[in-house]
Amino acid sequence: MQHVRGGFTDAVFRYQIAVDFAQGKWREQPLGREGDRITMFDGHDVSVFESGGTEYVHPHQTIDKDRPLPEPYDNKPDWNKMKEVQQLPCGFTGKDHMCVIMEGPMKPWARPSGPGSIVKMTGGVIRLMADTETGVWLRIHVNASVEGETVANQWELNYNIKQMSYSAAPDAALFKVPEGSHEVEKLQLWNEDRIKKELVGKQAPDIQATDIHGEPVSLAQLKGKTVLLDFWTTWCPPCQSDASSIEKLNQKYGEKSLAVIGVSVDEDRTTVESYLKKHPHTYRVLLSSENRLPPPYQVGVFPTYLIISPDGTLMTAEQGDKGFGKLRKDLEKAGMSTE
Repeated sequence: MQHVRGGFTDAVFRYQIAVDFAQGKWREQPLGREGDRITMFDGHDVSVFESGGTEYVHPHQTIDKDRPLPEPYDNKPDWNKMKEVQQLPCGFTGKDHMCVIMEGPMKPWARPSGPGSIVKMTGGVIRLMADTETGVWLRIHVNASVEGETVANQWELNYNIKQMSYSAAPDAALFKVPEGSHEVEKLQLWNEDRIKKELVGKQAPDIQATDIHGEPVSLAQLKGKTVLLDFWTTWCPPCQSDASSIEKLNQKYGEKSLAVIGVSVDEDRTTVESYLKKHPHTYRVLLSSENRLPPPYQVGVFPTYLIISPDGTLMTAEQGDKGFGKLRKDLEKAGMSTE
């Protein structure tokens, strides 16, 4: 869980990360967040690639030239100032190990955050629980001050190991780029242009998810209706501006020829539920933070709208604040009956 607070942001992001270690190599795969990109260290180089993709990049190393580590472990304690708080059993079934809880300051770091820009952690405190036999961190809590080019934020990070194995045989394929992949300078994002280029006119990837009330959501079950997928966040002004128009559409056509699915992207359930109490929707909402969506639905520009015809064909994609008139025309063109 990541909570970011600053002059322009107060948002909570919740997601899972699968991490594999073997003989100095590691592989990290976020689950339920934008991109579905795997980061892998083969002992020499870091590679980043999309699950199921055919391209990979070698990103720039951290500016401070530390040995690269996966996300939960790339926070840097000042070990000379760390203090032991407690020792206790780690709590995993089977052969349990002893763990130690430690707390102390972090060393500042600086990392690239985009072309020509740097993000800096200027000060922070870390509390961690580590396995005394393997050295693996099982719980991590970080409070840190982070500065970008134009804004400073306060980060609160919490990582908790949900499941682990001490003795699984390493799979060498996990620490290699997929066969047939080629290196590129920059991986493509799933956005309006890429979706239109690669998916429009084809069957839309299905969704197998649950909505915010725990009810199943599947595109296959919605065939026969025009589907509007609305990707939004609580902090996005254009999303808020369009919400009332989408609500009116759903109230008028939702029982007949239209199915609206709002996809709240990378935000905590509590944040979204609080927002929906103030801005109620009659259409269904699902949380990307609690569902694993296909890569084309892991977008990062808001709002993004995808329109799917009654036979399941992805008709078009639109992103950003372009006015609602065109979206309604695209829905009618896709098959939404206005009679």
